[in-house]
Amino acid sequence: MLRRPRSELRPWVSAVWWSHGATVAEEVLPAGRAHLVLGPNDGVLYGPSSRPRMVPPLPGGQFIGVVFRPGGLRPFFDAPADELADRSIEWDGPVDGGVESALLARARPTDPNGLVIAVERDLRQGHPVARVAARVGMDRRALARLFRREVGFGLKHYARLARFERALRAVRAGNAPPLGLIAAQHGFADQAHLTHEFRCFAGCAPGRLHRVTGPTPWHVVHDETFKTGGAGPATLRT
Repeated sequence: MLRRPRSELRPWVSAVWWSHGATVAEEVLPAGRAHLVLGPNDGVLYGPSSRPRMVPPLPGGQFIGVVFRPGGLRPFFDAPADELADRSIEWDGPVDGGVESALLARARPTDPNGLVIAVERDLRQGHPVARVAARVGMDRRALARLFRREVGFGLKHYARLARFERALRAVRAGNAPPLGLIAAQHGFADQAHLTHEFRCFAGCAPGRLHRVTGPTPWHVVHDETFKTGGAGPATLRT
C-alpha cells in the first residue's frame, strides 16, 4: 500500500509504502530516486538508481519503504547523492519504530534547493539539457556538478533516465500504442534507439515489458514465464 508522507517530510519524500513480503523474486526498474526499505530485522538505503535491482523472495513480516524525491537525501545522510548512486548501504537507524519519525529525528535543518528542483522538473519534462542550463543562467559544467551532488547523476544521464521513465509508463500502459509511436512521442531517434535505452536501463527490450500491464510500471515479478519469454504474462506487484 502507498500513501503520502507526513507534511514535514514532503519536500524530501514523495511516498511511504508497506507490504507483507513476497514469495517470488522481483525486479525494480530504475527511476533515478533513492529508496529506504526496512524489514523485520534490518534496513537498506538504495541510492538513486540507473540500473534494475533484483529483490529475492522475502516471505513473512512487514516491509516499510520510503521513496525520496530527487535531491531528497540531503537532510538525512552525510554522503552526497552521487556517492550513493547505484549503491546500497545498511540503514543505521531503528527498524522497529516509525520510519518517518526516525527520519525526522536525524534530519538537519535545510531548505530544498530551488535551482535543483527547477532543473530536475525541466529535465523530467523532456527539455534539452542545453536549454535548461541556459534558462537558469548557470555555467553548464558548474550546474552539472551541483546536480550530480544533489541528485546523483549528471544532467545528460538524468535526462536519459527521465526519458526512459516517461517511455516506460507509456510502454506498460494498458492501451499502449506501438513502440515506434512511443519512440517518436518521447524524443527517441527511432524504435532502435528506444530498444537500446531499455536494454541499458531495464536489462530487456521494451517488447518484453510491452506485454505486461499492471498497477505500477517499475515492479516486475520474475516468474518463469517472464524469464523464458513464454506466452503468458508476468505479474506485477506494488
